[in-house]
Amino acid sequence: MTKGKSRFIWAAAMAAWVLGIPAGVSYAAYPERPITMIVNYSPGGGSDLSARALAKYAEKELGQPVVVVNKTGAAGTLGVGAIAASKPDGYTIGVTTYSPLTMAPHMYDLPYNPLTDFEYIMGYGKYMYGPCVRGDSPIKTLKDLIDYAKVNPGKVKYSHPGLATPNNFGMIYLSKFTGAKWEGVTFKGAPEAVAACLGGHVDIVSQNPLDVVPYIKAGRLRLLASFCDTRWEWVPDVPTARELGYDFDVVSWLALGARKGTPAPIMDRLRKVFKNAMEDPEFLDILKKMHIPAAYRTPEEYKKLVEDGYIQNEKMIRELGLHKSQKKN
Repeated sequence: MTKGKSRFIWAAAMAAWVLGIPAGVSYAAYPERPITMIVNYSPGGGSDLSARALAKYAEKELGQPVVVVNKTGAAGTLGVGAIAASKPDGYTIGVTTYSPLTMAPHMYDLPYNPLTDFEYIMGYGKYMYGPCVRGDSPIKTLKDLIDYAKVNPGKVKYSHPGLATPNNFGMIYLSKFTGAKWEGVTFKGAPEAVAACLGGHVDIVSQNPLDVVPYIKAGRLRLLASFCDTRWEWVPDVPTARELGYDFDVVSWLALGARKGTPAPIMDRLRKVFKNAMEDPEFLDILKKMHIPAAYRTPEEYKKLVEDGYIQNEKMIRELGLHKSQKKN
């Protein structure tokens, strides 16, 4: 072998190493088989439906099926944990929502590290939250709810899809700021939590617009406030909690990710395809119909959101006495 050829091979190997590409491996044919997309919440909810819409578009461009698999439970951490435990080969991706990465790790011992175990494809949607009562409830406003709960401590029950979720923390915050007491009841997912309120098993459901706006428009549910930093555009007359004098807001994010160590060329391919999917007018129309504000975030931006949220939520969870270390003491 000539000296020049040897140097060329060495340089190519070094370039591959720097890019995270094993020598002799090409990813030009990726994907060569179906891709699994893990959704960490129940079928029919916002995470599930939005992910399925993305998958439908992406598989056209990828030339392979993107098969959605729901792994539900434990406030979304089971599905996120499955992504972290998968092979870093680009054939398992999934929904990496905000709360399993920034809230749950402070409350439970989990089999993943949210700061080191994931590569992000993109953030694509903003979740909003708010408490709703049934349409025939005598409770008409947030003040009505607070006044009633203060007179009847512990009598009011609200449904939510997990302890370590913004749905639950919105109600905890409201209790902290008002002194009103209520009891949370955990359900497997959003559809079940909403059904519990509609069926009269709980007084309130703390949920996002997708799962309650159709019932609000039909008169079966009534929104009392937005826990987000803005009003719900679908119920614009209802104020935010902050507008009513309670100094907090709760928001979350929808995103896609893969296991850390997935080769850079594969991540680049996925990022390009799913960004194209998000820019597709048909997909944006689907998001609009699901009452989910579209909010693209680059992988770097979403990673920063997770890192900042991890720090901020740890402080909040400790203040509320819900940190896992406090439970052990």
